[in-house]
Amino acid sequence: MTSHLRSASGSTARSSSVRTSGSTIRSRNSAFSHLSRNSRWASRCRQSTQDCDQEMMNRLAAPGPSIRARRFHVAGAPLVLAAALFVSMFVSTRVHAEDVTISGSVRDAKTRAPVAGAIVEISDTTGGDRDSVSSDANGLWSFTFKTSLVDGTSAAPDRVDLRQNYPNPFNPSTVIGFTVRTAGRMRIAVHNSLGQLLDEKAAFLTPGGYTIRWSTRGPAGMLFYSIEANGIRATRKMVQLDGGGGGGGGGLGDFALSHSISTLHSLGKVSGAHRITAKRWDYEPDSVTVADGTTADIFLHTVHDQAFVIDLHNDVLEKIMGSGYELGLRHTVNHTDIPRLREGGVDAQLFSVYVPQEHYPDAYAESRRIILAFEDQVARNSGDLGEARKPDEIAGLNGQGKIAGVLLLEGGYAIENSLENLKALEAAGVSAMTITWNDSTPWAVSAGDSRSETVGFSNFGKDVIRTMDSLSIVIDVSHTGIKTIEDILAVTRNPIIASHSGVWSLRHHTRNLTDSQIVSIARRGGVIGVVFYPSFLSYDNHADIQTVIQHIDYIVRLVGVDYVALGSDFDGMNPPARGLEDVSKFPALTLALLQHGYAHA
Repeated sequence: MTSHLRSASGSTARSSSVRTSGSTIRSRNSAFSHLSRNSRWASRCRQSTQDCDQEMMNRLAAPGPSIRARRFHVAGAPLVLAAALFVSMFVSTRVHAEDVTISGSVRDAKTRAPVAGAIVEISDTTGGDRDSVSSDANGLWSFTFKTSLVDGTSAAPDRVDLRQNYPNPFNPSTVIGFTVRTAGRMRIAVHNSLGQLLDEKAAFLTPGGYTIRWSTRGPAGMLFYSIEANGIRATRKMVQLDGGGGGGGGGLGDFALSHSISTLHSLGKVSGAHRITAKRWDYEPDSVTVADGTTADIFLHTVHDQAFVIDLHNDVLEKIMGSGYELGLRHTVNHTDIPRLREGGVDAQLFSVYVPQEHYPDAYAESRRIILAFEDQVARNSGDLGEARKPDEIAGLNGQGKIAGVLLLEGGYAIENSLENLKALEAAGVSAMTITWNDSTPWAVSAGDSRSETVGFSNFGKDVIRTMDSLSIVIDVSHTGIKTIEDILAVTRNPIIASHSGVWSLRHHTRNLTDSQIVSIARRGGVIGVVFYPSFLSYDNHADIQTVIQHIDYIVRLVGVDYVALGSDFDGMNPPARGLEDVSKFPALTLALLQHGYAHA
């Protein structure tokens, strides 16, 4: 996924959801602590001097008889204080104590369903008190505490909360949001990665939440936006996918007030502000800042939804050919369609262009027909699916809310021993190629060949690899023989992938990779897409999510999480692993990985 999870063993894991194909997995050291303290917060008050006796201030703020009649004990002796004199000497404003309730809800950002058992942390934005409660079965929560409020003063701290822009990456524009607590002059600026100022805007703003739009200016790349207010500066980064030219177009728009910071005006009192953070182990935490006495409704995204999810192998194009199967419709047969890809949170899918070996005499022409069928599906579903040939095109399609489809030619026999055919297929949209399928070609030996350990490439095979490198076609070694993989690594200058394979040490099968092969691929910066095919995962041909995780774990322990990906082989097997019945089930794998000990980085 290219969410990033890190492995509990401390291995260099960077995505959990396990590089859901790109996602990186890091292990959790511990679960979120489910605090349920019910402590009352100490009364707070504004004072005109730093050495004012806090105990006396607390007593003054507490409910009870008139201040003038209040008795205090000093060194054991009763003393009647002239409260008016005391206040005039030590306190410049009157202090009022009252109960304040903050309440709200926690919901799923995608389904709007209530999130039960979320930990809601309430913290004083001045850096003081902190407490927490849990959301109930309806996703609701509330917290009541006693606060001291001071006439005529604002409890809002001198700080600015700068939020991440959305969308990100973006093209042609994005929105930057921020909150200011104290009225003053605010300046926002955008710089490129060289530190050059692209645009800036300044204005006097009152307390509240604001947004400002940035439209593309200058070349694509990493940009940094910062805001300065009241001597405080905050900076974040954003990714611009396309340039806006070198002219005066684009840049920052106008400041727009999204909401004012609420205050309590009863008896002239102004409330404080609190930071509300909601989190649950399977969701990304999120925060809002609210005034006391108001509500905070927080919408959380699951770890899976926030991850970048790419699957390295899917055979659904084979189902489309000649059957009238439509990707845009939800089906109850096969494993793949756009509605289920959406449900599965898939951001990018490698679609296999596979021609059965019996069509070998016409494999090149058949491959071209499959590519045209894919392009037809893209045209029919242009609002949901797009074709990507480069990484930035994947990001661009995702920024438009579309699934990126990438074409992988499965089986080098489809080029029919012609480098010109290879170049033509690349021009038609092929971005990756599996060197062999189950049967060898005249120039490369497959994993199922009895010569797998001793015979690899011919000289023409080396020319194929050099041509693929020159065209930036990704080399896929699933199905490929042991010696052939060694020869590939000796020739190519680029990382390679195994798009849909398992671990030989867990299941002796010619389609799986040995430890030395896994290490060799990782050393070159490649990845192994763990397959969901039961017969490749277990000896009894039965597998479930936990079986898949066993293969993921093995690779993580051997080389680290950065080299694990997902290569389901959906619509190329039947039945798939239990719990992973179709493309809509990818979130179940992420959930199982989190439960297993992986966590989002």
